[in-house]
Amino acid sequence: MRYKYRFTPSCFHCHLTSPKIPMSVAPHLLKRQASSFKDRIQHAHNSRDLWAIGTTIVIGGQFISWNSGLTVGAAEYGVAVVIMGVAYTCLACCMAEMSSMLPFAGGVYGLSRCTMGFSIGFVLGCCEVLEYAMYVATMNVTLSKLVVVRWPSVQPFQPWTWVVANGFSLSLLTVGGKVFWKFNLVLAMMLVVQVLVYCLGSAPFADMKAYATAAAPSTTTAFAWFKQFPVSSWFYVGIEAINTLCNEVDDPKNSIPRGQVACLATMVVTGVSIFLTAISCPPGMADLKTSLAVFNGGYTHFFGLSLADATMLSIPACFACIPGFLLCMANIMSSMAESKLIPYALHRRSATFGTPVRAVVVSILLSLGLSFVVHHIPNADTTMYNLSLSFGTLAYVSQCIGYIFLHRRYKTMKRTFNSPFGVPGAVVAITIFAASFVSLVSLQLDSARANVCFVTTLAVLTLYYHVYAKRRQTISDDERKILFFVHVGTYVDGPTWHFQVRW
Repeated sequence: MRYKYRFTPSCFHCHLTSPKIPMSVAPHLLKRQASSFKDRIQHAHNSRDLWAIGTTIVIGGQFISWNSGLTVGAAEYGVAVVIMGVAYTCLACCMAEMSSMLPFAGGVYGLSRCTMGFSIGFVLGCCEVLEYAMYVATMNVTLSKLVVVRWPSVQPFQPWTWVVANGFSLSLLTVGGKVFWKFNLVLAMMLVVQVLVYCLGSAPFADMKAYATAAAPSTTTAFAWFKQFPVSSWFYVGIEAINTLCNEVDDPKNSIPRGQVACLATMVVTGVSIFLTAISCPPGMADLKTSLAVFNGGYTHFFGLSLADATMLSIPACFACIPGFLLCMANIMSSMAESKLIPYALHRRSATFGTPVRAVVVSILLSLGLSFVVHHIPNADTTMYNLSLSFGTLAYVSQCIGYIFLHRRYKTMKRTFNSPFGVPGAVVAITIFAASFVSLVSLQLDSARANVCFVTTLAVLTLYYHVYAKRRQTISDDERKILFFVHVGTYVDGPTWHFQVRW
């Protein structure tokens, strides 16, 4: 039996119409299955665990790669780092407030389905997955390069380092629970201590006047600065991923905002400290701009280590982001699978541990496939990172738009956290991310190749949605519980909304 419900602006009642359907609601059987799996999820216990996973996700980018932006000069690049920090700070606070209202684990996918439409929501959800997958691929390749510096004999076997790193991540994420969260907490604390030791240990050798101006360009044009502007995202990428963990946490309305704000504060402090220390350490800017590991200058002088041994100390930070990003990707895919936008089997969790092991495996396969692309195509690592940021920027902007929508429409809805920047902060973030996007698609050396990949991917995702997913999608159990009133509020005040219930 098929019923089609129709909500119109003039009336809020249901009546039967013809069976031509664009949208369906999941049957009760799926609801019971989803609940039974969620009963086995071993949750994080408090916001400290969220602080830890946010730290391990983000801090790896502060150990590597951001230094390439120093080609425009230390002071000029420092301005870019501050501006980008403002954007991510506003974004994180907006998302913390939204999570305190609507703790949905699907990331940008869930909110954009409500505010921008089902097709756009699907595409943006895929963009967020691709952002994380490409970032992990970049980190996989960088990890293998760090290993090769210390053990040159591994050079022919670099892909095996990715397999080992991702295999270990799979083991952690499959078991989940206390094993994963305690491991991640210890790793986060170790990395923060490592930053502290690096900054304090390098202080006796630091001389900003002598080293920060060495090899600096005589003049920096606005064009050159704007071209390097997106590179500063290395300091902050991933801070937004914490809100995809709502189904992994007890009391997400309180834990997510506290963990996200604590992580944001920590990453701002560590980022500023690392930047100022790195540009002030010998041998100077000429070496730092091309160094694979940013901390090498301090380590070689403070600890008296060789370059190979100093590089080895950055390996844990490079690995640290991989499990966290894989878990975030898995949660997004699991949410999309529950809505039948992708195969529903990916929603099923481990019968023993309650972890999203199937989605994690797919996340690993996707990131490993992209890693091979980066490894075998010259200069593909830069292209992959720029593509990751391009997809991420779409997700960031849509999150800010969703925040503005919720903030204005549901002003009286209870929140456990309020962004201190409000709607103006969201507008500032949109402006900065839009500027970064313009730089990515127009000023980079690989812009043409990246743009072809970017547009082609969006076209394929849109085609997939309209050809396959549109008539199979459902409103999942989580969406009914958390976001359904937003769907109704959006479409009752907007155009006519049609959806189908099937028994």
